[in-house]
Amino acid sequence: MMRGLRVAIALMTLAMLTGCAAFGQTPSPTTTYTDASGNTTVVEWADYPAHAGQDGDALISYPDQAELPPLATDLINEVADAVSDASGIDLVPTTPETTWFSDSNWHEQVGNGYGGESLLITVNCCEFTSDTAPDRTKWSAILAEASRAAEASGFGTFIIDDQMERCGENADDCWILSATATDGPQWVSLSIQDAALDPTGDAEQDAEKFGWPTATISLGYGASVVQAGKQEEFELAMHDFIGLDRPDTTTSD
Repeated sequence: MMRGLRVAIALMTLAMLTGCAAFGQTPSPTTTYTDASGNTTVVEWADYPAHAGQDGDALISYPDQAELPPLATDLINEVADAVSDASGIDLVPTTPETTWFSDSNWHEQVGNGYGGESLLITVNCCEFTSDTAPDRTKWSAILAEASRAAEASGFGTFIIDDQMERCGENADDCWILSATATDGPQWVSLSIQDAALDPTGDAEQDAEKFGWPTATISLGYGASVVQAGKQEEFELAMHDFIGLDRPDTTTSD
């Protein structure tokens, strides 16, 4: 009787795995390790409470969704002030500051990239723009001032994004500069562009066609942090994953 039951369970498990493969799903990866006391632990990455693309260790004791808004507001305003001072151009919020962290700007992560659930939530907000752009010779100085403001808040410097496809061989004279500063969970994006500097004329044509600004500075903010009220649950779930290298994602979420 027991042998028949064990065989039935084994066949059911095989069928489930075969079904996953048939639908193109990869089983959740596992990691086995031995701690300093000699205890062996096997972790299922489906239980990872963050996301395959994000370092969960960095979110332990980090501000969560409820604690983040005042800190992020100070950060983006300081960077915006630094950019305005360096460029001599006013940056204006595209939406009122009181709406930056409204519910509509927060999006819960559906999955963790390994077939399990994530306890994180992502916000994109706090956009600033200008109605003109400074002379190209000022762009490096503006980037440096923005970096100083970011570093004062514990971020790294602004790193210029790869934009060779837009600039061709003359990257030093590119009509657009885009860069990102981050501390891991949070990021600030900075863009300066002047379509009139594109020697091909394509950038100006696209701006006219789609109604984009021809010359502008823009700032934006985003973060992925632990959902409000779930920090303790997150840290307990992270316990066995601390210090481990994350496998490649196995699902599209």
